[in-house]
Order: sequence, then structure tokens, then C-alpha cells
Amino acid sequence: MNSTTLREVSNLSGSIGDVKQRLAQRIGGGWGSYRLGSSTTVSRSSLRDFGSGATERVKEMLVSPRADRYHAEDPVYCNDLVKDITVMYMEKEKQAEGQVANDQVVVSPKYLMYQPEINEKMRMILVDWLIDVHLKFKLHSETMYLAVNILDRYLSCVNTKQSSGTYVARSQLQLVGITAILLAAKYEEIWPPEVKECVHISANTYTREEVIKMERNVCAALSFRLTVPTPFPFIVRLLSVMEGLVHSGSLPEDYTLQLPLLRHTALFFLEHGMLDYKCLQFKSSQQANASLFLALVTLRIKQKGVSCSFAGETIWTRQLQHYSRAKVHEFKACAEAILEFVNYVPTTKYQAVRRKYSSAKYGEVAKLIMPNEVPDY
Repeated sequence: MNSTTLREVSNLSGSIGDVKQRLAQRIGGGWGSYRLGSSTTVSRSSLRDFGSGATERVKEMLVSPRADRYHAEDPVYCNDLVKDITVMYMEKEKQAEGQVANDQVVVSPKYLMYQPEINEKMRMILVDWLIDVHLKFKLHSETMYLAVNILDRYLSCVNTKQSSGTYVARSQLQLVGITAILLAAKYEEIWPPEVKECVHISANTYTREEVIKMERNVCAALSFRLTVPTPFPFIVRLLSVMEGLVHSGSLPEDYTLQLPLLRHTALFFLEHGMLDYKCLQFKSSQQANASLFLALVTLRIKQKGVSCSFAGETIWTRQLQHYSRAKVHEFKACAEAILEFVNYVPTTKYQAVRRKYSSAKYGEVAKLIMPNEVPDY
């Protein structure tokens, strides 16, 4: 960078608004400009120069409900980047759809067909146990979702479809699971558990050397690809949007729900979806959308009673459609699958999610009356 450039940079005002205004003026201040906020203008001629991509971006800003304004003063929220991060995850999902054969990137929804010693029930038992392990180690939710993703992608890679006679033995399944949570913790946590703790929590079924060897095998099989769109960032984004919309008064009065209860209920549904092998056929964003939708329906039942009618109701509002880029019919099948599984789990002994969300810490949302079916819209 030469001295002239350095001088230009140093002369920039510290105000973001000033920088935006200056950029807008450089772009051009011709007639009939679009107004973005109070200080930024972009001319129509400039949009033509930039092409359709810029036009779409400005159009999106014009119709945006601006839910992120509520979080503007929160440095952790990354207000300037959060939209781009979400778009990046959505683009990764679209790219993955075209890479179904590449199981390093995307989970195959039919991988158990090529795992002769593993079935859906075994996977559910393992994921149920991993949820308990995650709570025991006091890990972040991000770690749990990534661990299950790593587990599923590894089982998608190492099977008879890829190489005859190659598959994960039943006796090694728990080893893959504990290794997945160790890797996810190293990626997400400041203080991940040590290998000896992983050995101990598996009742010393495996040795330290076996865990380390499996860690190498998993990383090699996945080509060290650990930055993947799990359902968690999508649900966090939607819940943050809901918080912003409620506090800004952009939602109807009856939407002013207890936000912590909404968060716990949405995650209750989402974690059940994580347990269910059948939900692997749905994209991460669809699972997040479906879980929030089911949470809103459940809390509406809590407010109005079991016999309440949803005729004419707008649960999935225009604002939620804007931020999720999805309408109900696009994720309804996913919502039906999750709801069916939620109503099935009480008949089983795999209760990690229900135990977790029956506690006061999580609002006892597991005790709420669940919908019998997904409402039609």
C-alpha cells in the first residue's frame, strides 16, 4: 500500500454514516435516487452500472423490516455481518445440493443402507447419549450440532457404497460418536474436554490411543471440512430476528411472547429433529424454519387453549418469510416429520431431550401441550 493510499485511509472519518455517504456520492447522486436510511443514497443510474446483483441487494434493503436495529449496539451480534453470514450459509446449502456424491461436504440421507451393522435405532441411541455427554461436559449448543453433523458425514463417507467391505462396525460406533464431540469441541469451545475425559465418559470402552487414531481417521475422511451449515446458526438467526421484531413493535400484539420460552421451545423441536434419522433428508435451514414454526404454534395453543382454531391465523409472518426466505409450504414436510417424532419419543426410553427441556432451566417446555398436526396455510 503506497503513501497516497495510506493518507486517503487516514483521512476517512470514524463515522460509518460518513463513510457510507462518501461512497454513495462517489457512486453518483443523480436524479431519482433510492434512499437507504437517513444518510445513504444510491442513484438508479449507479445501480444499472453495478448490474442486477446490486439492484436486488438494494431492493432487499428497501423491503427489509430492519429487525437487526434492535441489536445495533451489541458488538457480539456483528450487526454489519450477520446478514452476509446467513446468506453464505444458505449458499453453502445450495452448493451442497449439487454435491450429493461428495459426502465429505453433505450428509447422505440414505447412508444407513450402506452400513450393514448400524440401523436407525442405534444412531438414535448414540445421539441421545451424545446429548447427555454434551450436558455433562457443559458444552455449547453449537458443539452438539456440529458433533452430530461430523458423525453423520463420517458414516456417509466410510461405508460399503464408497468401498466394498469398508464400514463402521457396531463396536466402533460409540468411538466415532465420542470422537465427533471431541473434534466439535476443539472447533467451537475455548476449553474443550481432554482425551482422557472422553475415554472416561465412555466407561473406558476405548483407549486413549484408539480415540486419537479415530480422530485422525475422521479428519482425513472429511478432508478437515468442519465449517458446515448446521441447523443451529439458522435457528439463532431467526430467534434474534423475532427478538428484534417484538421489541420494535413490528409484530401483532399477540406475538409479544415470552422470548426465552420461544427459544427453548424452538430448540426442543430442533433437537428432536437431530435425533431422527429421517430428518437428514431436509436441509438445515428447513429444520430451523420448521422448528420455529412449531414453537410458535405450540405457544399459540398455550395462550388460547387446545381447541383454538388456526383458521385465518398468520403464524409465519411476512417478516419471518423475509428473513428465512421461505414460505410454510417449503418446510411443511419437515415440520410434520419433526412433530411426528416428538409425539413418538415419549413411547421410547431415549429421553435425553425431554429430560433436558423438562427442567426449570429450559422453561419446562417439554411439558407443554404439543400440536396434533401442522396447521394448514
